[in-house]
Amino acid sequence: MTDTQFTKGHLVTLLISSAIGVGFGAGWWFFGASSVSGGSMPLVVAGVAAVLGLAGWLALAARRGAGLPAGGGREESPFGKRYGIAVLLMLVGIFAGARVLSAVFEVPEAVPAWVLFVVGLHFLPFAKLFGSRRFLVLSALLCAVAVLAAVSALAGWASAWQLVPGFGGAMVLWGTVVAGLLSTSRQGATSPAS
Repeated sequence: MTDTQFTKGHLVTLLISSAIGVGFGAGWWFFGASSVSGGSMPLVVAGVAAVLGLAGWLALAARRGAGLPAGGGREESPFGKRYGIAVLLMLVGIFAGARVLSAVFEVPEAVPAWVLFVVGLHFLPFAKLFGSRRFLVLSALLCAVAVLAAVSALAGWASAWQLVPGFGGAMVLWGTVVAGLLSTSRQGATSPAS
């Protein structure tokens, strides 16, 4: 998204990547909520409200972007071979690391932090691919949350293995979606054409 003019193609990319962020953020949030012993219902309700609010915002952005100029077609889409390779490497890293943590080191409780760390790493090439430094920030924050979970758990807070990646991962992903939508709105990119 390095063009000076924001186009429908850019909006489609923003909406797809934001929908992915909302969805995976929801997965992390509800994983965290399921790890809370007793009293998780308010967390579930808060998660549902956040997902519905973000989904509504995405729908509004799509509707407001109807007047954007054409451009950024399929040939310019970042969702190509490099994207697929990054996702494939992430999946291999997740499954291989989970197997090693569970079978070799016998710490299966560390798997959520590992998964979040590898997910964070897989965003590194997206900065160039999508033309946005926001992916570098996303990568760093997800990796930091994963490290925080490990440090907290090793320091004696056993629940950190689930709670920190769950709620922390959700907040980082959802925060990135919000940042992208706010940035686009500030540029007037989703305002209807006059």
